[in-house]
Order: sequence, then structure tokens, then C-alpha cells
Amino acid sequence: MTAEIIEFPDRERQDPLVSSVARLEQIVREVEGLAVEQPAEGLAHLLTVMERLGDRLLDVAHHVLDEDGKLRAESAFTSLSDKIAETRDAFVAFGGPKHP
Repeated sequence: MTAEIIEFPDRERQDPLVSSVARLEQIVREVEGLAVEQPAEGLAHLLTVMERLGDRLLDVAHHVLDEDGKLRAESAFTSLSDKIAETRDAFVAFGGPKHP
């Protein structure tokens, strides 16, 4: 694994949307690394990263959507979270690790 310097926006000076997008970019890099370094072994970790990604996307949605859009995004990400939990349970049932 190579070391990478991640520059985060100064939260006091930056727009909250910019900060949210920067956090999303960090998660995307993590997922890309998992896909290359641990394609099968990293499934449990990937599920955890997907949950974090959903949380970050919901954070971004709250900055750019109206109230109706926010409610729909929350509903969609709740559904996604439920699907991730089901996938994790199935993975554990077949002998996979519970959490990274």
C-alpha cells in the first residue's frame, strides 16, 4: 500500500458541501484500494465502507436537496443500510468475518 497525503478543506473557511465532497473522495479512494488489494477478503470491510459512503452521501444530500428530496434520500439510504445488514448477515452465515 502506498502512503497518500490527503488534504482536507479548512472547515472554518470552506462551504459544508465542499467538506462533505472531500470526505466522499476519501471513501472512494479507500474502496478503490480494497478492490485492488483485497478483492474477496475485503468484503466485510467493503460493506462497512459502503455504510460510511451512504452516510456521507446523505450528508451531501442535506446540503443540496429540498425537504422532500431529503426525505426521499433518507428513505433510500435507510433501505440501502438494511440491504447491507442483510448482506453482512448472509456473509457471516457462510463463515465470513462479522466486521473488519
